Formats: sequence, structure tokens, C-alpha cells
Amino acid sequence: MQIKGSIAIITGASSGIGAATALRLAEKGATIVGVARREDRLADVVAACRRHTDGSVAHAGDVSSRAFASEVVADAAARFGRVDILVNNAGISPAEDPLHRAADDVEAVMGVNFFGAIYLADAVLPGMIARGRGSIVNVTSVAGYVPTPDEPAYGASKAALSRWSHGLAIALHDAGVHVGVLSPGPIDTEIWEHTGNDYHGKLFPATVVADGIVRMIEKGLVHLTVPRRFGAVGAVYPLVGRPLRWGLRRYAAAEAKRP
Repeated sequence: MQIKGSIAIITGASSGIGAATALRLAEKGATIVGVARREDRLADVVAACRRHTDGSVAHAGDVSSRAFASEVVADAAARFGRVDILVNNAGISPAEDPLHRAADDVEAVMGVNFFGAIYLADAVLPGMIARGRGSIVNVTSVAGYVPTPDEPAYGASKAALSRWSHGLAIALHDAGVHVGVLSPGPIDTEIWEHTGNDYHGKLFPATVVADGIVRMIEKGLVHLTVPRRFGAVGAVYPLVGRPLRWGLRRYAAAEAKRP
């Protein structure tokens, strides 16, 4: 799919992966509809996008609201006549307590990470199918394939979005609409400030994900892990799950002892 001249909705666009993706797509000629809760930060990102495509706009709000998701798509269609690209990147990773509030954690995380993406995809699909053209990229995580300590709700949300997306790709195989799943490894974003886990390994820049999203759209890829080597972890987990879980528990215990 050609990005130049397209209309692209990017969620979670106020920082991190969403901001990097919005800027990269704008540089390639897409008009951006930036979506995020933080209106001031979002305005700065969209202003930067306008240096490349002056029609780019901001739409502040919470994607976990189905009404808001429908409003975003309806407004974009009214302004521009269509939506060509949807990048569902908005996500949260709050500190979880699966022993005492499992249901509350799952409801909160699924509302943004899973249902937010579903609501927006549901809103853009009728127009894309009618035109026989469009691209939906859902940003998941390697945590959707390998459990991470104390984040069962986060991992579940990403696993659910990945499996739903692959199923949707099959359903739309002859409709002219592309569906892709991009699974990032550890990326340097603000999400680490809110999770209950400390991670001291290498963090990769958000631009590696943005470049991966561009590649997925242009080449019609259904699945991509960035950096690529992190895909191997998910592939081997079903074979070595027991020792890997032991290693993850040891890692979590060591991190808990850090000052």
C-alpha cells in the first residue's frame, strides 16, 4: 500500500511508539489523525507532523470508550472522506496485583490494549471493505507470547489482540484490506515508568517500531517482531516453557532485591 497521500489514524500518538510512527508516516506523505489522552503532548506531535502534511489533526480522548472510537473515525471520514490506515498502538501497563485484584487489572488493561483496538478497527472496516483498500496494524508485544513477571493482564491483552488480528487477516484475505501484527521487544518508552517491573536490559528506540510499521504497510506483512531476534523467544517458549518460567521467576526475585 502506498503511504503518500493516505489518511492515517495513529493511537497512543502523544509519545513513544505512537509519536514516532505518526512522524514517520507524515514524513512519507500521510495525513495524520493523532489520537491520545494527553491533549498537550498530542498537540506537539501533530504540530511536528504538520511540517510534512499540513492537514494533520489531533483528536484527544480515551480509546477504551467505544463512543469515542466511533467519533474519531466519523470525524476523519467527514474531514477527509476516508481512512486508509489505522495503527492501534495505544496501550497501558500499570503495576498489577494478580493475587488481590486480578479481575480489576484485567478489565482496566483489556479496555485500552484490546477493546480499544477492536472498537477502532470495527469503525474503520466498513469503509475500507467498501473501497477494497486499507491497512490496519495492531501493535502487540513479545509479552503476548512469553509471560513476564507480575504482568498477566498485560500479556493476556497482547496475546488476545495478536490472535484476533491473525484471525481477522484470514477473514479479510480477499477483501483488499491488510491486517498486520507488530510485536515489539523492549522499547524505550514511558510505559516503563508505570509498570511494576524494573528492566535493566537494553531498550531499543521507538523508531525501530515505527520503521517496522512502515514496512508492514508497504509490503502487506501479516506479522513482524522488532528487533527480529525477540521473535525466537516466543517460538521456543512452548518447547522450553518450564525452565523459562523458572528463569523468569529467578529474574523477578533478583529485581525485587535491587535497592
